[in-house]
Amino acid sequence: MAKLKEPTELQLAYLAGVIDSDGYITINQSCRKGVYYHAPCIGISGTRRQPHDLAASFWGGKVYRYAPKNPSHRAQYQWSRQGEAAAEIVELLFPYLLIKSDHAVTAGELWDNILGGKGENPYPWFGPDYDPMPERFDLRQQMIDLNQSRNRVRTGRLLDGVQHDGRPEA
Repeated sequence: MAKLKEPTELQLAYLAGVIDSDGYITINQSCRKGVYYHAPCIGISGTRRQPHDLAASFWGGKVYRYAPKNPSHRAQYQWSRQGEAAAEIVELLFPYLLIKSDHAVTAGELWDNILGGKGENPYPWFGPDYDPMPERFDLRQQMIDLNQSRNRVRTGRLLDGVQHDGRPEA
């Protein structure tokens, strides 16, 4: 396995700017055999490959290229990391994030919750009947709200404190 490079402060600030503009910080959820799993996720989507390659050179992962069906559209590139790798990247970029710092905090809270459940005595500050899942579902919902997901019921979009429903103002 090739040794990954160590980012400079300038490169961390640059990649935080990329995440703020063309990237995302979210919480992935999956369900297998009735058991829910959650993980922080960070990634970049865009039409220029260079930021994706730079992130991959520091933190691993692959850069995927997606060819659009419409030939007049440019190819899209995608890079992402999940779980422990994502948590570490979010922590490194946090001081430089301007737009998605709340996303980073929420992802960090999820990771702390996950780490708290590992080991010989999980969640020692709670009783033995403590269930971490409600908190994880709540953190995921907070992230969805931060991302203003399109998966919600279409009641319009809240932008800059103003509700928009797609109709021009009278």
